Amino acid sequence: MTYNQEKELPEDTDKNCKNCKNFRQHYIKFGKSYREILYGHCVYPRLKKRNADSPACNHYKQRQ
Repeated sequence: MTYNQEKELPEDTDKNCKNCKNFRQHYIKFGKSYREILYGHCVYPRLKKRNADSPACNHYKQRQ
């Protein structure tokens, strides 16, 4: 298997920040639990603010 074949996405997966290995989701406290918000940050190659539904950048790696 070649390197490019390993990185192919399943057809039902969108190539956006939420599905990236480098994306860290942010949460808010809601009562006694936490809820996911549509905001987070990217950790590669440096910290960058991102929305979860933003199109992926060149550093995208599929989350497993």
